[in-house]
Amino acid sequence: MRLGGARFSGKCGISALGVVTTLVMVAGAMVAGAESSASAAEATKGLWAVSQDGQGQMHVVRGLDAAVATMDERLGRGSNKVLSTEQDETVRLLTTNDALRPEQWAFSAVTFESAWPLSTGAGIKVAVVDTGVLGSHEDLWGSVLPGLDLASDAAQYDPARNGAVDPAGHGTHVAGIIAAHANNGLGIAGAAPGVKIMPIRVLDASGNGSSSDVAEGIIWAADHGARVINLSLGGGASSGMRIAIQYARTKQAVTFAAAGNSYLKGNQPSYPAAYPEAIAVGAIDSSLRHASFSNTGTYVDLVAPGDSIWSTYGTGRSQYALMSGTSMATPYAAATAALVLGEKPSLSAAALIQVLEASATDMGSSGRDNTYGYGLINARRALVAASPPKIDGGTSGHGYWIATIDGQVHAFGGARFYGDLSGRAISAPIVASARTPDGKGYWLAGADGAVYSFGNAQFLGGLNDRRLNSPIVAMAASPKGMGYILLGRDGGVFAFGNARFYGSTGGWRLNAPVLDVTMTADGRGYWFVAADGGVFTFGNARFHGSTGSMKLSQPVRSMTAAANGKGYWMVADDGGIFAFNVPFEGSLPRVRAVYGYPYISSVRMRSLPTNDGYYILGLDGSVWAFGSAKYFGSLSRSWAVDLIQAP
Repeated sequence: MRLGGARFSGKCGISALGVVTTLVMVAGAMVAGAESSASAAEATKGLWAVSQDGQGQMHVVRGLDAAVATMDERLGRGSNKVLSTEQDETVRLLTTNDALRPEQWAFSAVTFESAWPLSTGAGIKVAVVDTGVLGSHEDLWGSVLPGLDLASDAAQYDPARNGAVDPAGHGTHVAGIIAAHANNGLGIAGAAPGVKIMPIRVLDASGNGSSSDVAEGIIWAADHGARVINLSLGGGASSGMRIAIQYARTKQAVTFAAAGNSYLKGNQPSYPAAYPEAIAVGAIDSSLRHASFSNTGTYVDLVAPGDSIWSTYGTGRSQYALMSGTSMATPYAAATAALVLGEKPSLSAAALIQVLEASATDMGSSGRDNTYGYGLINARRALVAASPPKIDGGTSGHGYWIATIDGQVHAFGGARFYGDLSGRAISAPIVASARTPDGKGYWLAGADGAVYSFGNAQFLGGLNDRRLNSPIVAMAASPKGMGYILLGRDGGVFAFGNARFYGSTGGWRLNAPVLDVTMTADGRGYWFVAADGGVFTFGNARFHGSTGSMKLSQPVRSMTAAANGKGYWMVADDGGIFAFNVPFEGSLPRVRAVYGYPYISSVRMRSLPTNDGYYILGLDGSVWAFGSAKYFGSLSRSWAVDLIQAP
């Protein structure tokens, strides 16, 4: 049997399993339970089983324990369920020694580097079930977690056996392809440099191991939080390994397996890659064609670079090596999955597989074929497919108004135009706006505190006849539309009509100027935010967090609260979003990273009343809709100051 670089010899399973009174028939030998433990152990040597306890936990048991577990189930004793019983087999590496190619040509073939602005795989654990991973390697240092070593002779689960050694070098090569540090001036760059590697050593220094160890390693990885499992090994069929992969899927872990390197030697299917539960990965060469050694067949799902691949090597902390095989292609596919999960960790295993297959670059004949599967992995396209920025908007919302600095109001969607300040002399630039509850009127506010009303909005007072300590920067209307508050740059709050004053920072010394205000749903409190992301709460407005103590790359420009008051969002100048106890639906930096749009300063952010989407207004009048927010149009080259949603 061949596991991504290894070959299993012999047949899987056992020849017979039965019960004769108190005797167990194992592989043709009859063993008495209590009378000859030595002969029983010898007769059951190499036997292993996958069992499941009453809590659903999987276990790999070996030798006499496997025989007893099987007998107990046959006799109806105990609570464990035996899912498979078979003879252990040898597993080996799947590598070849093809001609050298330029260093990391794979990064020209696949869009890994252009995907990093969206995700580096941070927060995702990738299990490398292999010959171990040298945790002290200079290009992997700090990225290798404590793992499991099943290939040494030490007592099982010895804490010192953490998989972070690699006398063969192969597992470290695989791990480096996935997670080697990028931009550190050393060696190579991994395709997903933000991930953490979980080393699970199941193959020895010669590249050999057992199917039972592989199954146990898969189960252990799934139980310890791995979302991606890499099997650069292969061989013959093993029902136990298949069950382990199926179990991992229930834990939302996706298993990638090498398709095999025997194309020129009979092209026999390699397991576990040939199982439908595994994602079988074939190899291409630097000319983007089928690598001569790579298996083909109906089970091949994806292809990735696998010929002459430079990566870290496990025989020394500064060692690197050039290797070829589907063993090298598999970690590139696993890394792509980790990048996608880093961007959208809530994605299920089934959805992740669908994204990877749908986003692959089609190769060979049109559609899926037996040589390239669904095609060549495409990291950037996969990220967009998994969590597309909704620049065209969703389905919620009835329209909005955009107010500009000169007092013009532009209506979009179902929002009706009720007038503006076009052609009129104004005492100061317009800086803010608000609407009445029914949307049949709105107010505009100037930097000097002047208030202008349109439609059924009533004028309730202004500040343009007063000398202010700082200019007005924001406005919010009371829920019943019979009042409003004006917010000064120094945090001073001015209430009119039935809007109540609950406090301000007018007399405080602030670290940064105040920029925006949001009122609670019942009008009995409000939040406002400063440029450093500091949040101030008054009345019944609750504090959910801030960025006041963080060093920001760009200042905060606006905030908007959830309708239920249980959280809020803030937007920075570059369109970056900070979400506190509310869902993150996307940001402008991500849109720019995917589509290459130029930098646009943000001025306002407004959320949907359903709390599942929001708008970002750019200084140039552009509108960006995220989540369920529906896009209705934008201005062009206008100095926009506020966006008001229609009810």
